[in-house]
Amino acid sequence: MIYPWMETQWQHWQTLQSRLGHAYLLSGPHGIGIETFVQQLAQSIFCEQHNACGHCSGCHLFVTQQHPDFFHLKIQEDKKEISVDQVRELVYKLNETSHQGGDKVAWVEGPEHLNQSAFNALLKTLEEPAAQTLFILTTHKVGSLPATIISRCQKLNFTTPPIEDALVWLQEANPQADITLLKRALRLNWGAPIAAHQWIELGLFDQDNEWKTALKQMQNVQKTVPKVVEKWLKWEQPQQVFDYFYQWSVSALRAALYKADSDYSDEQIQNWLRFQQACLQAKNSWHANANKQLVMEALCLEWLQIQQSQTPLQSVFAGNLIKGSLA
Repeated sequence: MIYPWMETQWQHWQTLQSRLGHAYLLSGPHGIGIETFVQQLAQSIFCEQHNACGHCSGCHLFVTQQHPDFFHLKIQEDKKEISVDQVRELVYKLNETSHQGGDKVAWVEGPEHLNQSAFNALLKTLEEPAAQTLFILTTHKVGSLPATIISRCQKLNFTTPPIEDALVWLQEANPQADITLLKRALRLNWGAPIAAHQWIELGLFDQDNEWKTALKQMQNVQKTVPKVVEKWLKWEQPQQVFDYFYQWSVSALRAALYKADSDYSDEQIQNWLRFQQACLQAKNSWHANANKQLVMEALCLEWLQIQQSQTPLQSVFAGNLIKGSLA
């Protein structure tokens, strides 16, 4: 399946079929279907018709995940990085003769997770690739990749579709959902249609409502911050709280800046801007092995502070994201 917002890239890829390079870097936001694009791309390589026909033996082997010439390198579930041993194992397999007599395809998912030794091993392989080998690298953080890796790949860039197009697709995928829910799903998932669709399928709108209820309970002193956070930490993906808070700040700023009858003070607007940056820094802290409960509690306390006072927010998350004075 090629999603509507990827048709341009797919047409471009098809024009390359007769003169493929040895390495391609596909980059774009999370949740728009880049992984699906790679699957279609790889299947087209193995397809006897070179168009992912779905009927030939090459397509059958690939769709059933049995194709011996397809290799997928990614970070293991219980690890924090891709190791040099994983890269060496991949290189060893790529240097073997193709099982089907055609091309071999190596998908490196998330190359930003390669440790330094693994980076060096992959770089050497990209400089001297095995015969009939195609490397596909995919990343949602192209800025985290070293120039030496990027320069050795041809680029294929992806972006989120216009919100109107994303909404049309999401409506077709979720015909029973109301428009308010669809828009909320897109907002919370940064306009990424696939991520929004998964959010709806997983029933996370209930989680969203739970978060909203918890805010009211904290504000009305019906529940303490630790009690609220304790419950959030039991979610399957508790870090989504940071996205919920960030989107709250976006909505608050839109109401303040774009409504003609807005009576919000400059102090409130400044605090919402500070809080918006605090959400980003808190999420970074969460992923950097900080005490997860304390990070979330601190963000809740800052949210409460700007609800109760117009005093400039002195965020505990002030760091690299906050440069200079906002006032």
